[in-house]
Amino acid sequence: MTHEENYNQDLDLIKINDSTQNNPIIIYAHQLNQYYHTLLGNPFQRLKYYDSSIEQYNFYRTPGIINYIITYYLHHGCLSTDIHYPAEILYDELVFFGFNIQIIYDIISNCITIDYYIPS
Repeated sequence: MTHEENYNQDLDLIKINDSTQNNPIIIYAHQLNQYYHTLLGNPFQRLKYYDSSIEQYNFYRTPGIINYIITYYLHHGCLSTDIHYPAEILYDELVFFGFNIQIIYDIISNCITIDYYIPS
């Protein structure tokens, strides 16, 4: 990989924090942008949460939920967690992060399982 390719790859990295973590999640923007219909996948919508002083996106949401939401982007449309969130909280968070109603319905109706498959 050339120096220019490394530089461009570094520019693609973004940091996301839910305000409860000491270390932000670092993910490639192109991984998020594949799911443009969601808050994190839409660069224009997520810009509202960008803090330029610390160069990261901050979401003041349910503690730990960002780790769950990020799995959607890392696992190609599959949400996965070993933490049980109450259905009401999960619903609110999925709506906030811009998941469509069918995805939300599928997840909430399957809350008794740990892994969820969500077709994109």
